[in-house]
Amino acid sequence: MLQDNVCSTNCRLFINEQIDLNIAITHTLNWQPLTGANAVDKSLIATIISELASNIIKYANPGYIELRSYEWPGTVEIEVLATDTGPGIDNVEQAMQENFSSSGTLGLGLSGVKRIADAFDIHSNLGHGTCVFARKNIKVDTKIQVLSSTKAFYSSTSERLVEFRNANSIKTSPLINFEIGNRTRAYPGHIVSGDQVLALPLEQGYLLSIVDATGHGPEANKMALLLLNGLKKIASSNLSNLMIKLDQLAKGTIGAAMGLAFFDPTKQMVTYAGIGNTNLIVFNDKKWRGVSRDGILGQRLPSYTEQSTHFNPGDMAIMFTDGLSESLIKKEALKLRFLDANTIAYRLVDLLGKTHDDASCIVIKWNK
Repeated sequence: MLQDNVCSTNCRLFINEQIDLNIAITHTLNWQPLTGANAVDKSLIATIISELASNIIKYANPGYIELRSYEWPGTVEIEVLATDTGPGIDNVEQAMQENFSSSGTLGLGLSGVKRIADAFDIHSNLGHGTCVFARKNIKVDTKIQVLSSTKAFYSSTSERLVEFRNANSIKTSPLINFEIGNRTRAYPGHIVSGDQVLALPLEQGYLLSIVDATGHGPEANKMALLLLNGLKKIASSNLSNLMIKLDQLAKGTIGAAMGLAFFDPTKQMVTYAGIGNTNLIVFNDKKWRGVSRDGILGQRLPSYTEQSTHFNPGDMAIMFTDGLSESLIKKEALKLRFLDANTIAYRLVDLLGKTHDDASCIVIKWNK
């Protein structure tokens, strides 16, 4: 999952005010894929982040800065994507001119970002926002480099931009208009989170999962990713069977809490199975809540039956861990329900995330 204001291999940073920019730069400089990079290259990446985030704050807040890395020995390719839903740019060509600033401030601006980057692209629609893409290749010291991802090949920068923009906004088809957003935030002071989420499209619908591994930090993160990678290989709508197999996979480990939900648009139903401190709330006419059984995958799997309720066009559902305040989530979610799924997920974690725990949630909306 893309992180918010904390960077692992891939991350997403919320930008609204100057403190968000400062946090983004700090975390970027300590970002794992830049391990082994020299000070100059780190500074160039930080400059790209600073300029793009500054534009969001000046003209279009709030917005997001997304980072991805593609690594192999001695080299790392950094991709930066800045997105917002602001007023858009009236004249992109003018905005790309050297020293242009509609606010009268000094700075490198978009032209400076393009000059630093090895690849650059920008899309802007008046009234709908702007998306800016930059890619920078840098050399790293192989003695201290930590490889954390593999290279993915695309035929063009535009293809990569499209894939990057859609990474957190998944839809099934025009007839099944599911919108899915998510956010995971690590325990303050940690780089990676033991909370992780996953959305998988299946032939009959969508399988959503949320994991809260025991503890915090790298070991918990490794445990959560183990379960989600295992889930990808056996994904189906049979939640009870999935729980049994994932429990077997987790034997001998620190274990984890886990929630699974299958959304079937044909039957207009959602089915839920949960173990431990995971939750599902469906905002239909009943404001239905899925109940997780006490237990922990890999150590104690209780007997249970799947639970179901209807899920119709216009409904919304939220899965979350106990890193969010359950007592307030219904109230806050109702205030936000007309926003897009990603914004809802980010704001819920911002508002309700506990300072002493990892926090995550995944939001699914069936737009009419």
